[in-house]
Amino acid sequence: MTTLIEKSFFFLRHGETDWNKEGRYQGQKDIPLNSTGLAQAEKARDQLTNQTISTIHSSSLSRALKTAGIVNSKRDAPLFSHTSLCECHYGELEGQLKNDATVDQRWREGDTPTGAESYTEFSARILKALNKILSAKGTVLVVAHRAVFWPISEAIGFDVNSNLSNAQPLLLQAPSLQHKAWKIIEIS
Repeated sequence: MTTLIEKSFFFLRHGETDWNKEGRYQGQKDIPLNSTGLAQAEKARDQLTNQTISTIHSSSLSRALKTAGIVNSKRDAPLFSHTSLCECHYGELEGQLKNDATVDQRWREGDTPTGAESYTEFSARILKALNKILSAKGTVLVVAHRAVFWPISEAIGFDVNSNLSNAQPLLLQAPSLQHKAWKIIEIS
């Protein structure tokens, strides 16, 4: 597995969509934020107001890009869109209801759904993109998706099965002299 550059950064999952609410696999289907998701993005903007953020890097899918734009509306930081930060391509599962709680775990273990991106390919894509983003100067905010957080969690030694709420800002604090391991801090 690819390692992650040890540099602190902020991470934000996009706001809610109707498919989130319905419990559907979104994958790379470009589903927009619903009214709850728009309000969540505004709340995240307010929670991040006092944080120093040099640049914002977002998935190019509209649910993430709209969230990033709202967060940036009172900040005006450089905002970059990346196809490499898009959610996994989930093949035939996209649009389907999540009726089997074991699908995500099986996918991460190598059981790739028909027409989907393998977890190994997906993880490599995410970590390569993130390392490129983190190699620049300044503190970044990454706005992306639930599954995008899984390879990040693995790379920093956290449980990938932990719940990641829509539009909950997180600080991923790199190891330092004060603490030897990564920390995940919720911004409120």
